[in-house]
Amino acid sequence: MHEVRVESLDRVELMGGELWLSVNSGSLNLILPREVWEELLSGVSEAEEPRPEELAELDRIRQRLTDHARERSFATVMEDVSCGEGADLRYHLVLRPSEPFAVTTGYHFVPVIRRELAERVRRALGEDRFVEQAYLIGAVAEQGAIAAGDENLKTLCVRGRRSSTSRFEMAPELWRVLSEGLGWSNVETVLPDGRE
Repeated sequence: MHEVRVESLDRVELMGGELWLSVNSGSLNLILPREVWEELLSGVSEAEEPRPEELAELDRIRQRLTDHARERSFATVMEDVSCGEGADLRYHLVLRPSEPFAVTTGYHFVPVIRRELAERVRRALGEDRFVEQAYLIGAVAEQGAIAAGDENLKTLCVRGRRSSTSRFEMAPELWRVLSEGLGWSNVETVLPDGRE
């Protein structure tokens, strides 16, 4: 593999559907076909920082979930709960409806869902004796981080309204808040292999 460090960007041109970059004082030209630079740009847009309106939507989801659970007298409504035994992670919210056979769900809210955080939550959830399933909810997500969810760990991203689970399989209280409280009509389901 040959590596070249780009020290300067001298010229950028779009010619014939290709992106031409002249770098390092003109000593190197990079030619990127349309498919490559579009893929590059889509990866950059997913990794960018959340916009203020996305962060506000994330806060609304958290607040409305809390209000929903309290208004309906859930059996468990707790905030700032440890993720597993001895883990340095905390669920921002833990809910358990009052119905028989209800599942206790931990919610962790972050501006950016990262794959390594999903792995940490998954490991902590495996050791947790109280929380049975968890949701990692973010304003934006790194590429591939949404697909990091599994049967017990679900992920939900405000940007693009994407989730590792369909609205039909989602925790009822979460879908109710999203659809009735925030006007979401659906989520784009991302499968574990990254397909939608």
